[in-house]
Amino acid sequence: MESQIGWIDFSPKDRNRVKRFMDLMGMGGVVDELGIGMIRDAMSNKLFPGFSTLYTRAKYFFITPYILLEKEKKQTKRQAGFDYFHKAEVDTNRIIIRYYENHPEQSNESYFGKDKKDGNLKRQPSEIYWNGIQHLHLLESEGSLDQILSDRHSLMDELLSSDRGDDTTKEQGENHMTVSENVSYDSNWRQFITDNGLRLTRTEAETLCDRLQLYSKDSLPASLVANETLWTAYKSALEEYRQSQHLDDNAFIYFVKSSVGMISNEELRKNLIKAHDVALFLHGAHIAYNIQLRSKVNAPDDFIGQVRSKGIEWLGNLSNRMIDFRGFQIDDCIRGTNLKTPTRNFLNQIQILIKNNSDWIQIESELCSLTERQERWNKKSKSRFVKIEKGQVIEEMDKQQWLGLYLINYRYMSTLSVIKDIYDGLANEV
Repeated sequence: MESQIGWIDFSPKDRNRVKRFMDLMGMGGVVDELGIGMIRDAMSNKLFPGFSTLYTRAKYFFITPYILLEKEKKQTKRQAGFDYFHKAEVDTNRIIIRYYENHPEQSNESYFGKDKKDGNLKRQPSEIYWNGIQHLHLLESEGSLDQILSDRHSLMDELLSSDRGDDTTKEQGENHMTVSENVSYDSNWRQFITDNGLRLTRTEAETLCDRLQLYSKDSLPASLVANETLWTAYKSALEEYRQSQHLDDNAFIYFVKSSVGMISNEELRKNLIKAHDVALFLHGAHIAYNIQLRSKVNAPDDFIGQVRSKGIEWLGNLSNRMIDFRGFQIDDCIRGTNLKTPTRNFLNQIQILIKNNSDWIQIESELCSLTERQERWNKKSKSRFVKIEKGQVIEEMDKQQWLGLYLINYRYMSTLSVIKDIYDGLANEV
């Protein structure tokens, strides 16, 4: 009999915390089998700070600040801050959903709530965008959104203040929040969404451009909004990848390979090359993982052969595809991360194999064994290899498809959507 848990919540704050905890517990399956997702995240944070793979539209950077600005004027005395904010956000979600339902010609546009029409989402945009809102200083707050909403007595003049160090705030010792002076607030912002969907106003687009230059000057998004030629190359990379139909590539790889010479920022250029090369490097480990896993369940020879062909092509072309193959050191990519010693050793052993061999067949057996050992160590009882030994049914193993991380695309797609909105907003007259 499976164990179950339940809970009683007394506030939206408690409910949200439990939901986030349950989301983490519910990830169940096997995520990041080889324990190297931390490298991907570290590289993403250098290239796309304040961005997330979950971002859909740039407008969500502003909706949370707008609601918080109105909170003190519109929140009733008996209404908790959490209740006010949640209702306001859900109502805004419904306005957005209604707009796109009434404009089917824009059905290809992304927005939260596309599959849940009541606007009461499992994860609200405010939670997803909070890190980015803080990173770009659209709100000046050292606390979380929950902490801000729990401060029932924050005043409107404090919210609008640009002086976070005034004596009154210090004496009160409260967790006050200020909204930056150029947050682009317009009291008719809801009507603008009603009429235009998630299109940015020109002022909002200019605000994001300014904040990216000020607080993310070494990031790729900052370079994309400052250099229209680079932005054109960024957009084109996706189309080039789609036309190539080469599964062992992605848009990020295409972009870096073709456009890194356009980058004048030295730190950004180095980080792009490193991210490009480590993505290609790590791909080989996941090829070996798929071969080893399928061999344990006697998968059809033709399927294993297809994956093996990927390995042969990967290693055979790696020195040409990596931008700095000779200078590449995996230790440079994991410096500053919290990777455990076994994972560090695993990656160094892979690099030794690659440096000493140019033929996949010569390294396949050892590389496959390394990936099995690493997955067993990393996933413990959740390891697919352990489950196979115990005779447990693994549903995804019944399908002849790729398992685990594929060639890392970092935050390419979400950044594409956000930067497109900024350029579209700059072209607006309002």
